[in-house]
Formats: sequence, C-alpha cells, structure tokens
Amino acid sequence: MDFEPQIGSIIEFDAGDEHRLAIVTGTVGKKKLVIHTASGDEMRTTLGDITFALGSGPADDLSRAEKKLQDLADSIAQRQNDVELEILWEFVREEDSPMKPSELADLIFSNTESATVLAVIRALREDLIFFKGRRDGLYEPRPDGQVEDLREQERVRLRKEREYTAVLQAIVDVLELPEEERASRIGKAMGEDDALRNSIYLLQDFAAQGEEFFRRDEAQTLLDDLADLLGRQLKGRLGLKAFHLMVELGLWTEHQNLCLRRYHIDPHFSEEILAAAKELAQSPWQPEPWREDLTYLTCITIDAPHSRDLDDALSCQPTIEGGWEVGIHVADPSALVTMDSLLDREARKRATSVYLPTGSIPMFPRSLSEDKFSLVEDKVRPAMTTRVIFDENLEIIETEIVPSLIQVNRRLSYVETDELLESDDSGRFEDLVQNLKYIADHCYTRRVDQGAFSFDLPDTKVVVDDSTDPPTVEVSAVETDTASHALVSELMILNNEMVGRFCTRNEIPVIYRNQESPDDPLVDDEILAIPEGPARAFAQIRRMKRGEISTVAALHFGLGIYGYAQASSPIRRYSDLICQRQIKAFLSDHPLPYDDEGILEVLAAIDATLGDASDTERETNRYWLLYDLAQKEEPLDAIVVEHKDPQGSRVSVFLTYCAYRSNGTLRSAVPVGGEVEVVVERANPRRDALTLRQA
Repeated sequence: MDFEPQIGSIIEFDAGDEHRLAIVTGTVGKKKLVIHTASGDEMRTTLGDITFALGSGPADDLSRAEKKLQDLADSIAQRQNDVELEILWEFVREEDSPMKPSELADLIFSNTESATVLAVIRALREDLIFFKGRRDGLYEPRPDGQVEDLREQERVRLRKEREYTAVLQAIVDVLELPEEERASRIGKAMGEDDALRNSIYLLQDFAAQGEEFFRRDEAQTLLDDLADLLGRQLKGRLGLKAFHLMVELGLWTEHQNLCLRRYHIDPHFSEEILAAAKELAQSPWQPEPWREDLTYLTCITIDAPHSRDLDDALSCQPTIEGGWEVGIHVADPSALVTMDSLLDREARKRATSVYLPTGSIPMFPRSLSEDKFSLVEDKVRPAMTTRVIFDENLEIIETEIVPSLIQVNRRLSYVETDELLESDDSGRFEDLVQNLKYIADHCYTRRVDQGAFSFDLPDTKVVVDDSTDPPTVEVSAVETDTASHALVSELMILNNEMVGRFCTRNEIPVIYRNQESPDDPLVDDEILAIPEGPARAFAQIRRMKRGEISTVAALHFGLGIYGYAQASSPIRRYSDLICQRQIKAFLSDHPLPYDDEGILEVLAAIDATLGDASDTERETNRYWLLYDLAQKEEPLDAIVVEHKDPQGSRVSVFLTYCAYRSNGTLRSAVPVGGEVEVVVERANPRRDALTLRQA
C-alpha cells in the first residue's frame, strides 16, 4: 500500500494467521518497524505486511495506546457485523466498473471513516462469495452464476465441517464405552454413517501404509483433532497411532495383519462369489469326449498334512521296452471355470493363493479349491497330464500332454513318503515312490549337467494359532532337501519344462519364468574361501539375479532349463490356469483364448499382484518370527554369513533354530562362516524392529 508509517501511526498488519491492529513505536533499519499491539505485545513487522492505515495514536503512552487500539478493534468488529454483503451485492451487481472499499463503505454506512472502510474490507476478506478482490485494492461484484457456484461450495464446506465434527464426536462416544461394547457400537455406526466409515477407513489405510500414505496429512489432522476432543494423547506415533486407535475401538486385534490392507488382499470372498462357487461345486460335470480316461493308473498325491488344495498327482509304470512312463497329473480347474466368468475374473484379480502362518487365502473359494478342483483321494477329477516316456537309460524319448480323467488312490504326506522310501518292503505304493525317486534323481543330475544350481538351505516355517490368547507360535527350520521334497520338486520342474517345450515348439503364448545368468561365477576362489554351509550359500545367492515372469521363453539359470512355463499349480496361480486353457485349445484345434497381446495384458494385470502377495507372505512371516524372538531370553546359535564393516563388528548372521538371516553386532571378531551365540536385544514385530548382539 502507498503509505509511509511514522511513529504513532495506527496500522493493520498481517500476522500470518490473522490481521491485527498495532501502533508504530519505532523503526529498525529502513524496512522494519517496532509495533505495539492492543494486547501489549511488542513485535517486529515489515512495510510489506502493513495492510491498512488508520491514522495516529499516543505512541509515547503505551497504556493509552493499548486502550485506543482495543476501542478501535471493538468498533471495527461491531461495524463488520453490520455489513450485509449479499444486500450490497444485489445493489451494485450491475455495475460495470470495480469499486473502492471506501465507495462500498459509503453505500452501506454513508461514511468513509477509516474504521468503517476497514470493517468493510474485513467482511470482504471473510466472505468471498459476492465480491472479487483485485490486486489494485478494488472490488468487483461477481456474476450471478459464479455466486451460485460459490454458495454451493460453501454449503458443501459447511456440511463437511458438520460431518467432520460429528465423526470426531462419534469416535469419542465409542471410546467412552466399556471395551466389550465398543466393537459392536462402532460397527453399527459405520454401517449407518458414510462419513464415519470413510474416516475409519482413512485411518486404517494410514495405519497400514504409514509415512508413505498419500493422505497422511489428512489422517494426522484427524488424529490430532480427536486427541484434542478427548483431552488426551493417543498411543503411538504416525501410522502406529492410527493402529492403536483401531485396537482401542475394538475393530482390530493387537496382532492385526496390516499387510492385507497395505497390499489390498481381501481374505474374504463376496456373497456373490461364494454363491457362484457353491452353484459350481454342486453342479454335475460331464467329461468332454476327447478327455482321456486314466483312472486305471495308480496315482498318489504328496503334500503337507495340512494342505487341502491338492493340484498335482504322480503315477509311474514300466514300459514294455524296459523304460518308464511317468505321469504328472495337474488338476484342471479350467474344465469347470469358464473364461471371463465371475469366478474367473475373481481369480484373475487375486492372481494367486496367499499362504500365511495363520492360514491360507485361496485364489478360488474353498468349496472349489479344496474340493471340486482338488485331487482328493478316491474322487474322479479332470486333469492335464504330462506323460513322459523314458528309455531304459532314462533318456526322454517321448512326451505328450493330454486332458485326462484321473483318480488318486492314496494321499501321502512328505513324512509318509520318506518312510516308504526308507522302507525295505515291496508293495504297490512302496514300489511307486521308489521308482519315482529313481527317475527324479536322474532328472536332477541331468539339470545339474545343464548348469542348474541349487542351495542347500533350510526354510523358515512359522505356524500360528491366533485363536488363543496369547497366540501360539511354532517356529522351526525345515529341511527342503528331504527325499520326498526332492522327488515332488523335481517332477514338477520336469512337468513345467515339458510344457514349456511344447508351448515354445508350437508357438503357444504362455507365461514363462526366466532367470538370467549371474555376472560373476558362483564358484571361484573368493567363494571357495568361504566355509561350506550357509555363509557360502548366501555369498552365492548375492551373485544370483532375480527371477522374472515373461511371455518370452528364455533361460532359467537356477533350474538349468530354457523355456520354463508356469503350469503346475492352476488352483493356486492364475498364470498356470491360463497355460491350461491355451494348451487345451491348441490340442482340440480351437482358437487360442489368448493371443500375444492378450497374454501381455494378463501379465500386466497379475504381475504387481503377485509381488504384493509375495511381500505379504514374507512380511507376515517376519512379524510372527519377531513375535517369537521377543520371547527368547536364552542365547541363540547363529552362523556369521557376512561382515557389514571392515572391523567385523556389524555382521549378518543366520539363526539356525529358525533358518532366518538378520543383522547383529559383535563385540569380538568372528570370521565369516564361524559360529556365535547371540541374544535378542530388541524384537518388536509391530515396529518391524530386530536387534541382535553377541551373547
């Protein structure tokens, strides 16, 4: 503004969050002023912050100055209350030229005193609906349409403000109830109030996403306002504050799996999907005339005892020529689930089953995945059979893929299979698993000769019963190189290799799993200098490249195979279901359901979802592992697998009891590959924090 303030000038200035009145009592240099406010505050301001001048006052008597400022402020406020902007707008809205605030003040109050003009300016600042302020200090009435739009926006703002206040009060009301009543009350309220439900979902997303949540500021403001209304601090900070609030409301438990919300994995199916699954499960199925009946074969399944979605079975019989005919029979849900049906779209959206320590989240509803589709003992089921013929030297001389009907004669667990393999008895199933193991061992040797590389490391197994309080957690290291595991793994690899060859040879678009060769050799002097065991294995793993899924067949370095298709788990993985459809269409001389572009679209749709599912499994296992470690007071055996600094004080260790790798600190040097005892200094599963130190 064009104003040269002097000592004693009464001004309005911009204090950042409000406009205030003050009297100038001094200067600091050429651009800063010393001012005194009505409340007795001495402040500094700049010429650029002055927004209005109101004459002069007694700068040499601060008590009188404060009273004058307060009287002036009261007078301005009273006049501002008398400003009826809508009436003024109705009166001048046809004016073609902008107006000065003094002109508007004259129209309303018939005077242009500075206090009156400032009262009008303040009214115009607070209500932007009727007049538009310009940079030159003039105001012009807004057009009718713009005024109506702004009125609607203001109505919406006020409604949201009322809703927001009601949401805060609703949450406070629930928190004042006894704990046992909160869950039902908040659940009922959310069902009746969209604003409350959306606010709760906002906080739940913040709890799951944490600092990366794109609406973090909005969620934090809600939590801060809630704390102010409650008159107390909420437990935790950032996203954990939202988490603890959900627990306090009774909506979540202390061990709520936030990964499911973070990665948008729904553990439940909609009523519509469940109804469609029930209808399909109860519907009779008539085999196609071209499906080959293989129910005469002796078939077995080998799975973990708790598995219910059994999607592969095995058979083996000698040939007249002295060789072997191995059948790898994969459940065929594509025989029952129509492409682009409701169930198919749901499976595509989920992309995979998710296996957690607390239980599985299937890709298909359990009435299908664990019954109608599953290769249940003594039930005739549709399958896709890969028939592999070996000669007497175990060279593959013929392969064939056929849609089939099979009947599993016996379900075996891995432990039961190992017992049969160790038995000296001869019998129908003993001989079958012995023959399968003999062939699987040869297949493994062939792959190793082709460059395959595997690591002899146990897996971490975490099983949780969260129905107890506290939850029951069992953590163990599971050997993956048992005879039964090796048998099944090798024959599934064989199946996917033969399917990949078939699809590549016949130019059938499917999804492959590839892995490039490492840049550095996995065995050299540097690697051999590391003692055998976990330390050497992890050093080699660090040189490996990540596997990837692709529509183009390529080398899978770790498996020693070119063109490895995903085809052995169609109940659990959507990409395998696609492969079945493609092959069956080709065999029956029908148009392929997916062309190259269609496969790419599916790959794009499921790739991120597969990654999210993998992260959910990994992070959930780590949560419960940290929960278990938090209970450990005794020293734990570990192997140093990597030094993180030249001194060897910061290391990576492999905890042998649970086959888990984590970082820790040592007070005395231990070489890579050396054994050490560590203790858990800190393990917080909710904060994902683990600190290990040398015992």
